Amino acid sequence: MAPFKRLFAGLLCVLLTMTGAGSAGAHALAENRATFVLRDQNHVSLTLFITFSEALHRALAPERSFQEFVLAHAAMSPEAFTAALLEVQNRFQAETQVETADGHRLFFERWIWPDPATVQLALRERAMQALVAPSDHAHEATLEVRAECQAVKAIHSVRAKFPGAFARVLVVSYQPRQVWVEPLRASPEITF
Repeated sequence: MAPFKRLFAGLLCVLLTMTGAGSAGAHALAENRATFVLRDQNHVSLTLFITFSEALHRALAPERSFQEFVLAHAAMSPEAFTAALLEVQNRFQAETQVETADGHRLFFERWIWPDPATVQLALRERAMQALVAPSDHAHEATLEVRAECQAVKAIHSVRAKFPGAFARVLVVSYQPRQVWVEPLRASPEITF
């Protein structure tokens, strides 16, 4: 570990001990969400909005306090953090299960995950927030994950199961209606 990172991690540990934040639990969960969009009767797009620091804590080190986890992973080398993140992303992909009403599993492909540096930055921000305002409610932006599925036959409904590390997930689903609007002409009635 580089001298700066050792100093940073040590300073964070000392400050957390002095402020009492090391014994506090993680703040209330931000709202994790999943959006399913059905297009062309058999193409499903999945977009997840996940509070990564909390999901990673539950997946990688649930036996440690949230603050210990954040400090340790915020101070990791980019290479070590990326390796740990890729491993857990593969697990999250395998544990995200979607099946049709008749029990056929849908396999999502073309997963797009946040850049590891972005995820590690979120952990560093949570660590600093714990130092500056340990008793305040933590605010962390959710990070976006995308995946696609092309089914063999038309899809009318699905059931989804998400990784336990995501905790509760609010699901939104829809099938968009599309219409072309010609230049300088009013569109047909747009209904909701």
